[in-house]
Amino acid sequence: MQSTKIIANKALSIGAVAALLTIGVTGCGEVSNPAQSPEQTSNAAPSSSGGTVDQEALLKTRDQLANELGDTFVQGWIENGELHVSTTSEDALKTIEDAGAIGHVVQYSNADLREGIAKIMQWQGTQESGIRSGIYAYSLNPNTGGITLSVDPEQKEAIQDGLAKDMPAGQIPLDFKDSTGLATPGSASEGK
Repeated sequence: MQSTKIIANKALSIGAVAALLTIGVTGCGEVSNPAQSPEQTSNAAPSSSGGTVDQEALLKTRDQLANELGDTFVQGWIENGELHVSTTSEDALKTIEDAGAIGHVVQYSNADLREGIAKIMQWQGTQESGIRSGIYAYSLNPNTGGITLSVDPEQKEAIQDGLAKDMPAGQIPLDFKDSTGLATPGSASEGK
């Protein structure tokens, strides 16, 4: 009976390690959208005015606008309790505002940004080891209408220089955020 418990405990431990590795590895080089982060999917959150905001309703509005605006919809995000939506069309601003959101016109479409990310990933794969493993994540940047890269601080300058020289994403604005790499259970719960 004792040996059965040890084997079962070892199997559970191996399973837990495998699950953690799977979670960690899937985060490497991931493309994320800040508008869809887990923190924004709860039903209510404090707003800048001191009241609470129904985030589910805001996310539903974002989804409706995404469907209505089609290819001109770039992304939506919640900031200070208000829904913001970026679009490539000046004409879409009225639709966004009529839905109760704050509209932003940006130059690059969602498809352009995702293509830019794909080209940066392709470029990254041809670089020397430090640069190749130095970009940890990509996300659409709602403030610039560009792309944010989470990078190894020790490789940041080389990555910036290489991307500026080769320009795989063309003229799409790139921002760089220092990152220590893969999320760990400890870092995922920090700041909460």
